[in-house]
Amino acid sequence: MPGEVLDDRWRLEDRIGQGAMGSVFRGRDVKTGQLVAVKVLAPEHCRKPKVLARFEREAELMMELRHPNIVQLLGHGRLRALPYIVMEYLDGMTLSEVLEAKGGHLPVAETVALVKPIAAGLAFLHRAGLVHRDIKPQNIFLTTRGRVTILDLGVVRDQHNPGLTKPGAMVGTPYYMSPEQILGVEDIDRRTDVYSLAAMTFELLTGRPPYLGSNNFEVLYGHKNTAVPDAASLVKSITKQVAQVLIRGMAKRREDRPETASEFAAELEAAVGVKKVDLVKAFAFVAEAKKKQQRRDAKETRDAPPVADKGIEVESTRLIQKYTPARKDSDEVPLAANEDVVSVANVIEADSIESKTEIFSTDATYVGPITRETSAPRPAPSHGHVRVITTLKGKPVSATFAVSDGTKGATPKTVSLRPGRYSIRAELAGSGRSLERKVDVAAGATVNVRLEF
Repeated sequence: MPGEVLDDRWRLEDRIGQGAMGSVFRGRDVKTGQLVAVKVLAPEHCRKPKVLARFEREAELMMELRHPNIVQLLGHGRLRALPYIVMEYLDGMTLSEVLEAKGGHLPVAETVALVKPIAAGLAFLHRAGLVHRDIKPQNIFLTTRGRVTILDLGVVRDQHNPGLTKPGAMVGTPYYMSPEQILGVEDIDRRTDVYSLAAMTFELLTGRPPYLGSNNFEVLYGHKNTAVPDAASLVKSITKQVAQVLIRGMAKRREDRPETASEFAAELEAAVGVKKVDLVKAFAFVAEAKKKQQRRDAKETRDAPPVADKGIEVESTRLIQKYTPARKDSDEVPLAANEDVVSVANVIEADSIESKTEIFSTDATYVGPITRETSAPRPAPSHGHVRVITTLKGKPVSATFAVSDGTKGATPKTVSLRPGRYSIRAELAGSGRSLERKVDVAAGATVNVRLEF
């Protein structure tokens, strides 16, 4: 509860993150006054030996790691039966939030400027014999001062002590998993992180992960058996040279990828050309958003009525904040055409996935050191969202569309609509062809509409 002091050192102030694995609090070091983030494991996981072991192992690993591009651990312990870790408090946004704020994707030069420090942090991990295994936009943090930081070492694999993950276990997030991760290969190495970094870079540049589908199996199948989509054909500012770097970074065979994350970043920079980017200036909206939030918080605090002796009860409910990714797992993106399909040995079948899965994260609620503050609950959503995608023979194609409420646009596009039933009509320019589909929209939900010409 906010107000508690852990080990006479860390005072909890606000709950700033709430998820399936536990809670994250903004806190303060009572000795130095320094702001900190405190991650507390949920009580139900304390009865799961492997989850508990991973959480405490994350603390042990982080205590030994000191690098500017890796979140720094300040302490750890137990709050009665609940283990916790204390991390530096970061002001800013995750790359997932940055993508949302920037309209879905980033310019090439800015993407390279972000990838380089991520690669430096990964290189440090790899030299220590560690593999992160869960590189994704939600696990990369950009501070208001332009510092890029890798978060969440909860599923890191120690090549010198791999005991917490049995052979055949699948660990990671499907959107960014390498083929060998999907197979549960025992000798996972740094090239798995190279693959995930390349897949994340693809998303930063194009606004979507390389493979999506209606379920996790379709996503995993794409990573294992479908050629990497051509990023240059999706976004005009992406050159063929950059697209080739992404394709090499996501090669099905790890022997065909760059050997290190630094090598991948260097190839990307060479394809783009050396351009200096000031991350503070390029992403100035991150600091501005923080200032606006602080002003709103200050106003809400001034205007809030006194709560007298029910303060603890109010704290325990109104300060809970949940981070919801802009993209849902069910978003559809057309995969490459059949002629681009390549074969990878030992393809796993759909019914074998569950038996091989030990940890299977799919962008659930984020429980890392989120820094957005709040002093009031978010209002219930009044709108839903519809993602409209059009394809021609399985490949993405842009088409104009109109919603029965008058909303218009060009695909791919996500539109916000009030709850209700709508008709969506798409027309393919120059073909004289149109398609229409009805869709039900619910508040707070995202519906994916794919129209195949």
